[in-house]
Amino acid sequence: MSIVLWEVPNFVIDQQAIQNIDANTGELSISFQGAGQSLGKLPLLFERNGQSIKVVNSWLIHLKANLRKKAVNTQAQGLLHYFTFLSEIEMTWDEMPVAIRLRPTYKFRKHLRDSYKSGSLARSTANSYMRVVISFYKFYLGRDYLFKNPPFKYEIVKIDSENSHTYMRKSYLYVDTTDLRLSLPNDTSYYGLSRKLIPLNKEEWMVLEKHYKDLQRITLKTGSREKNIAISKEFQIAIELSRFSGLRRNEIITLRAKSIFKPSLEQLKKKYLIHTEGLNLDPRLGVETKNSSTRKAEIPTDLMQRLHEYVNSSRYINRKKLYITLNPDDKDNPPLLINQNGYKYSASTLNARWGEIRNAIRNDVHSFDHKFHNLRSTYAVERLKELLNSGIKEGNALDYLQSVMGHKNRKTLLGYLKFCEGRINANEVYESAINILLSKGE
Repeated sequence: MSIVLWEVPNFVIDQQAIQNIDANTGELSISFQGAGQSLGKLPLLFERNGQSIKVVNSWLIHLKANLRKKAVNTQAQGLLHYFTFLSEIEMTWDEMPVAIRLRPTYKFRKHLRDSYKSGSLARSTANSYMRVVISFYKFYLGRDYLFKNPPFKYEIVKIDSENSHTYMRKSYLYVDTTDLRLSLPNDTSYYGLSRKLIPLNKEEWMVLEKHYKDLQRITLKTGSREKNIAISKEFQIAIELSRFSGLRRNEIITLRAKSIFKPSLEQLKKKYLIHTEGLNLDPRLGVETKNSSTRKAEIPTDLMQRLHEYVNSSRYINRKKLYITLNPDDKDNPPLLINQNGYKYSASTLNARWGEIRNAIRNDVHSFDHKFHNLRSTYAVERLKELLNSGIKEGNALDYLQSVMGHKNRKTLLGYLKFCEGRINANEVYESAINILLSKGE
């Protein structure tokens, strides 16, 4: 049995069903009257023959109609994965043998573990799918659905609650959970950092730089057709602000033009503009920062110079005029990035352009799977390495980077530090090997 996911564009409930019988043919038809209640987009699961998987769809409708979930795509994807797995092992969702290891829920847990270990499924995705399956069964357990044996066992787990203040006593939380916990290990190959925080390596950055800076165009293939797309100046700026200043996506698209200035002759002698000379990320000016904190991000002097040239270009001035026409109350504080229609650059646009360039890069680097946020991680590792190589003490380097990147704590930065140290060691080994090869050649 093959399972498919189909999204209803606008799912409506609570309409009155009217039965109609054709007097000539005797055929029964049903029509619906009344406005009803619109649930918006709703993903549903079906068999290939069009048969609805009612137990799944009833739960998805319940989540949106009764629990007011804005979206249930994660739940639908998790159950698509689960019911496809059930089809492969030829079991039904409510088939619960006496032996625990033979029950589909426990078989699925093993399947997720194996998928994670093989690298075909991310840790977060595996955990998400398991939670979805547990919630799905809880729904039917709560409605007294009769299983021959329970789909899982309930457990109470004691969790150590770490306090941020050393003078506070250690406390514990007792949480009701199930024995279907995956307990997958952290990915230690990246020093405990999550996948979305892994920086680009040298080869990956060079290929990205070739596309966005040198070629300034990408070629996308759709079947036998090729589409050539120009990379906009605004997207180039977004890439460089993340890569060389460590700005987050929302900080980039809400950064204001008034934060850009022409560096003085004295400032042009510096590699970076830091502290009061850096980028002003202030929520009071309209910049959306994490936790609404205010900070000064550093920026390479030559990048500030190029941004100053951009905000004084005819391209930006024309876009700013359109923006002010649409937003007269914001005429004195326009954003730096504005699209050709006069609207503020959006996160969805940034994501779409990144998806396009990522697909193009995969023609050169097949494993390129980075998110836009990885540019910020790349900045952190490369800048930290630069600070350490310049002789700055590790603690001072971490303090500085924590300040300019707006990190609340050092946990992620310590991961960057380990990654940085690994990169330095790897570079040293590489350079030594090259020297040996060159000396033998002589």
